[in-house]
Amino acid sequence: MRDRLPGGFRKSTIAERRRMVASTNPNVDEVAFGRDEEMIELADVMVESSIGYLALPIGIATGFVIDGEPFDVPLATEEPSVIAAATYATRIISRGGGFKTTAGETVTTGQIYVEHAAPNADRRIAAVEEKLRLTAAPLLATMEKRGGGWRGLRVDRLPQSGLLRLEVDIDTRDAMGANLVNSVVESLRADVEAISEGRIVMAILSNAGARRVWRAGFAVPASLLARAGTPGPEVARRIVLANDIATEDPARAVTHNKGIMNGMTALALATGNDARALEAAAHAYASRDGSYRALTRYRLEERSESIGRLRGELEMPVPLGTVGGATGIHPTARASLALLGNPGAAALAGIAVCVGLAQNLAALTALVTEGIQRGHMGLHAERVAWVAGARGEERRLVAAVMRARGEYGADGAKRALAEVRSQGCGRTGTLADAPHDGDDAGEPL
Repeated sequence: MRDRLPGGFRKSTIAERRRMVASTNPNVDEVAFGRDEEMIELADVMVESSIGYLALPIGIATGFVIDGEPFDVPLATEEPSVIAAATYATRIISRGGGFKTTAGETVTTGQIYVEHAAPNADRRIAAVEEKLRLTAAPLLATMEKRGGGWRGLRVDRLPQSGLLRLEVDIDTRDAMGANLVNSVVESLRADVEAISEGRIVMAILSNAGARRVWRAGFAVPASLLARAGTPGPEVARRIVLANDIATEDPARAVTHNKGIMNGMTALALATGNDARALEAAAHAYASRDGSYRALTRYRLEERSESIGRLRGELEMPVPLGTVGGATGIHPTARASLALLGNPGAAALAGIAVCVGLAQNLAALTALVTEGIQRGHMGLHAERVAWVAGARGEERRLVAAVMRARGEYGADGAKRALAEVRSQGCGRTGTLADAPHDGDDAGEPL
């Protein structure tokens, strides 16, 4: 039976907590939760009852061209082929001129819900917006100096419960703004209760991001999409059809949109943003008309059988920030933003929506041609080789043998490892010593 952690765990130092956790299970070594002393201390600053940190892989998706500017985008993810897929798609899109984006607003909305409000409370509150703005002014002074601040107030009633809903829009500029907006709406509680003659149920921000909607689009010659022996125009036609299926069938749309978030969540994690808020906003937006649908749209412009362009577009809320929270304290987040040229929140949102669209194009291209598993398992091979005991260059040699044979299980990895070692390749061998199946073996997912 697993030992329980001792009393007082939460109040202990992080060094004591790490020892306590390791002592409860003989299979747990405290170094599994990180070795870097500075990062261990930072973890203790960032979350309660910390025992260390998780080192999530981070890589670079290269070759993005967004509104005429080149970008190489850091992505943090545990899933193989995400970065390869984004790079594959953006290479095609860049040949067609790159991405074009349309910006939303850096506005976060706070909500206050009131029960037992007077019948005319909505009109009373709307009439005193200036009073409420002045109440919140001290909290917004710094934000106003940055060009942000109060952007409006709305009052209505929920149709079923009859609760009064007050919404306050705050331009948070380069911050995602959760803490600021929460503080603002909580500062209004006393005034709202007095004016409405009701009782506040709760006051908190909304992660829906209704005014943070960004769009990214591209147009590429269909001929550039040729893959796995399928002509480009036919691939383009199938991509449009696949997207139509995800628009019609909610069960397909869930996985379709998850693929979009593969890249966007990875960018959010790399830059220290709230990935859960981003994902919640995306999926809520996908159901905004009452049915869960694909977030993307595609159409084929057919001028003739040989000349056509595929147009793709992604539209969704992108609640990201570049100051405050983990973005300002975590060294990897700061480094990732530096790699992107230290963009503001608006620019980061534009990059994110392009990453999501690239991810989707890569996934659909694979799905309608050779299938999703060839590229995915090609990259998965190195994981299996590592588990089998291959290290260094040996790992790459074993993975190449596995890909050539189409064997991706543990037994196949062990056979490939034994063969590589028997041939004397070992850790000093080269990829040229082993068979492989081409430069795009891992593309795309």
